[in-house]
Amino acid sequence: MIHLLLVFVILIALILMLGMSVSLGRRFGRKQIEKHAKHILEVVGVAEGAVFGLLGLLIAFTFSGAYDRYESKKTHILEEANVFDSAYDVIDLVPAKYQPILRQNVRKYLDLHIASYNDIPFTAKVDADLEQAIEVQHTIWKTVIAANKENPSNSLAQLAIPAMSKMFDEFHAGINGTLIHPPAIIFVLLIVLAVLGAFLVGYTAAESHQNYPVHNLCYVLLTAFIIYIIINLEYPRVGFIRFNSFDQMLLDVREDMNHD
Repeated sequence: MIHLLLVFVILIALILMLGMSVSLGRRFGRKQIEKHAKHILEVVGVAEGAVFGLLGLLIAFTFSGAYDRYESKKTHILEEANVFDSAYDVIDLVPAKYQPILRQNVRKYLDLHIASYNDIPFTAKVDADLEQAIEVQHTIWKTVIAANKENPSNSLAQLAIPAMSKMFDEFHAGINGTLIHPPAIIFVLLIVLAVLGAFLVGYTAAESHQNYPVHNLCYVLLTAFIIYIIINLEYPRVGFIRFNSFDQMLLDVREDMNHD
């Protein structure tokens, strides 16, 4: 709940920041007009075009990248659900005496995977989940290797070991995938350009001796909301954008494991 409130605060901060920039631009423009009543600063129009051009390109770039990564993460959750389900089914091939401990540890491994996703806003909790997962992973691996030594047909080496290895890979790939983001400087530049654009909007309104409250408000709200959406797409599970329907697939797989 705290992180959701923090993300909402970011939206309010963006709106206030852009609104103040428009106001400062208008005040600065009025002072410049008073000093240079007969001088038209054509360079402002050129600068305004350049700033808004760069802002538009950067918004398109960051939104496209964030959305692509968001879709990729959804697809990966589907793969994770299938891999965990397959790995659990393969346990049937393991000698009977190893099956109970393997089923127990695979269930625990999936629980930790689901927990690590839920704990993503809290780095310390995710680290703790990963530490436990690595311990469980080692236990699963040692058990499979021990079982393989008692399997003369070598079917475990052909099926169970690759299935478990794939499960381990998908676990870590899913968590590590949440850490893939553009450099922070990209978002800093995006906000700086948005603020500078707001300043020029206010300056232009002062230079034309007119005030456009609706236009100014539209710029502030739309720009702030677009940046807010980009941030939420880039950091899902932290803000209001979630993977609830896809996470349910992992929960369904976990529920099926209880039926054994």
